[in-house]
Amino acid sequence: MINQQNQPDLAALIAQSPDGMMSRDLMELIAMLIDMGGDAGSMAALDRAQYLLNDLEPGSLTPYEQCRAHYFRANLWSAYRNNSATQREWHWKSEAIDGEILELRRALAHVGFFELNRLEMAQIYTNLGSILSHIGRFVEAIEYWDRAIATVPAFAMALGNRGIALGHYAASLYDPGHCGVLMYAAFDAFRAACMNNAINENPDNQPALNNFLHRAQQIDADFDINTIASTIDLINHPMGRNKADRAYRQWCLNNRLFINPLNDMGPNPIAAQDVMTLPNIVVSIEQGWQPPPVIHYFNALKHEYCSARFALYEASTEQNVHYSDRRILIYDTLNFAMHGFAVERAKMAFRGAYALFDKIGFLLNEYLLLGHAERQVNFCNLWFVKGKGKELHPSLDGLANWPLRGLFWLSKDIFEDDFRTVTEPDAQALYELRNHMEHKFVSVHDGFCRMISPNVATTPEIGVIDVSFDELMIKTLRQLKLARAALIYLSLGIHAEERRRAATRGDDELVAGMPLHPVRDSAKRRY
Repeated sequence: MINQQNQPDLAALIAQSPDGMMSRDLMELIAMLIDMGGDAGSMAALDRAQYLLNDLEPGSLTPYEQCRAHYFRANLWSAYRNNSATQREWHWKSEAIDGEILELRRALAHVGFFELNRLEMAQIYTNLGSILSHIGRFVEAIEYWDRAIATVPAFAMALGNRGIALGHYAASLYDPGHCGVLMYAAFDAFRAACMNNAINENPDNQPALNNFLHRAQQIDADFDINTIASTIDLINHPMGRNKADRAYRQWCLNNRLFINPLNDMGPNPIAAQDVMTLPNIVVSIEQGWQPPPVIHYFNALKHEYCSARFALYEASTEQNVHYSDRRILIYDTLNFAMHGFAVERAKMAFRGAYALFDKIGFLLNEYLLLGHAERQVNFCNLWFVKGKGKELHPSLDGLANWPLRGLFWLSKDIFEDDFRTVTEPDAQALYELRNHMEHKFVSVHDGFCRMISPNVATTPEIGVIDVSFDELMIKTLRQLKLARAALIYLSLGIHAEERRRAATRGDDELVAGMPLHPVRDSAKRRY
């Protein structure tokens, strides 16, 4: 039995034999080796923890212990990465980062996750948010920290790390107004993390709390938080012309679907519009007085996303039979399959959201001059040298572009098998669902009626994926969230690249402005 009140020195822990230990005590030994070894930078302790983890027999562990083992493996990957000589470099490919993400997701998806106590659950959410933010997927990271805070209100590490990401997010924006609002949100998160009632799972968190306090003071000094607090109004903003418009916008706010950084602060009316576009872009005079094509591409991406979003909303709220469904002769196949325009609209929304990724790949290929053939580039192969497997493109390897690196890791979720199978419990079949929608069949059914019916065949039909209408809605919403995050990373990745190019531009190079004017809402119609 390991006495945590009187911890042995690290050498004694490394030398301790696991023979005769109960699994609970063995796992506590592994946890101490990882924590103390990581803090001390002891590769011997981390290697010993890895050996003991690999030696565990899953069949002898309870679901609770199996879930914790995944969490420990994630912490082990993190400790190796943080003690690496190159850990501060801009890695776009990292076995340690891949391993940490995968193990945290495996813990989250494991049946034993809900046997953990609430603090352990919050730690997993928090750590997954932190590693996602580290690689540039800060939009998705914020949702994980919010889950942690919902699980353990006032959880200091989730609040503080959320504040760090919001601060970096704000600094990445091209809009100074939005920057100030997000900095205010970051300050508020830091302040909450340092309150006396904040929950700290570890007494050794004081250095982290000191860091949060220092960051809050720095934001206050740079942005005058009192002035922002007295002038900002998150609530009193128009939500639409009529009841239907307002209901739609509230649904978008609640699900964080507006292409607007302020929606990541919460469902506040200030964010109820899709205002995010591209930053100022500098092109060669040889192009002539024409806007760069990348702006046209982004306009198309943005409106396709918004149309897919509305299609899902309509599918989720439609109660009546649509007139287009009338007088279509089909037969009842006795499996409670659902038919109708609402179902097809949900499928359209899913396909529309999924299709955006390859178009983002096309845009980046043109903007970054990566040299892929127009007919061959996609979101999967964009990042690599043609014909050389997974060799990262030399223009990207080591590039200090946080949002663009986030897009790269997002592509792994969609196209790499190891990542795709453990993305999220409610989204493991996104790839297969899209494949069947495009090339085979998706049968949508009434989940409740099918569940209680004794006459429905249990053997799936060849070439058919069966999903309930509720499952289809959840998966499509998840796909829309990924598409929204990708569009935000795209905009801010281009902004970061424009700033890098500006820093390398010679003083003798002149830049002339060419203003573009917004398209009026009244002009958004078929002529």
